[in-house]
Amino acid sequence: MNPAVRPILLATSNPAKAAKLRWLLDGLPFSPEDLSTHQQVQLPDETGGSFAAIARLKAEAASAAFGGLVLASDGGVIIPALGAAWEPLRTGRAAGPGATDADKAHHLLRLMQGLTGPDRMVQWYEAVALADRGALVAAWEAAETRGQLTESYDPANAKAGFWVDSLWLFPKLGRRYVDLTSAELEAADGTWMALRTAVQVWAGGRKS
Repeated sequence: MNPAVRPILLATSNPAKAAKLRWLLDGLPFSPEDLSTHQQVQLPDETGGSFAAIARLKAEAASAAFGGLVLASDGGVIIPALGAAWEPLRTGRAAGPGATDADKAHHLLRLMQGLTGPDRMVQWYEAVALADRGALVAAWEAAETRGQLTESYDPANAKAGFWVDSLWLFPKLGRRYVDLTSAELEAADGTWMALRTAVQVWAGGRKS
C-alpha cells in the first residue's frame, strides 16, 4: 500500500451506511476497511443525547480499539408533525429490538396514519465523526435533505439498511429516493452532499 494512503475503519455494520461513508472519502488518500474484518472492534451503545454525540462516541471508542483512523456516523429522520410521538434519535430502533427493515417501515407508516400533505414532510439529519486512536479529529453535521413520506412500503424496491429511503418521496421529482439515479441523488440528497463537501474540504486543508 502507498504509505501516504492511510487505512480508515468504517464504524458501521450497515452495508448501506458503509457505502455512504466510502462515498464521503472517494478520491481521498484513505483506504476504507469494513467493520466485519476487525472483530476486536465493538461499537458502544448509542447513549449520547444527540446525533453528533453518538457519532463521536462510536468514532472514539472504535478508533481506540482499532488503533487508527475511524469514521462513524449517526442519523435519523425528523418528523415535525409527530411531535413527541417520534424521537429522531431512535429512528432505527423505534420499532423495537430485532425489528426488520419492513417492521421499521410499517411502524412508521402506522404512526403517520391520517396525516396528509405538509404533515408528511420530513427531514434527514446526519452527523459524522472522525477519530484517531481514541481522540476526535473532526466532526460534521448536516440536515439538508427534505422530502415527504409515502403511504406505502414496497419491500421489492427497498434497499437493505436504508429502509427510510423506500418511503422517502422527493415531491419535485415525483419519485422515491430508491428510484433515483446516482446523478439525481447527488442533486437531491443535500445532507450527504453537504457532508461529502465538508470532508473533502477538510482533507484538502490538511494537505495544504
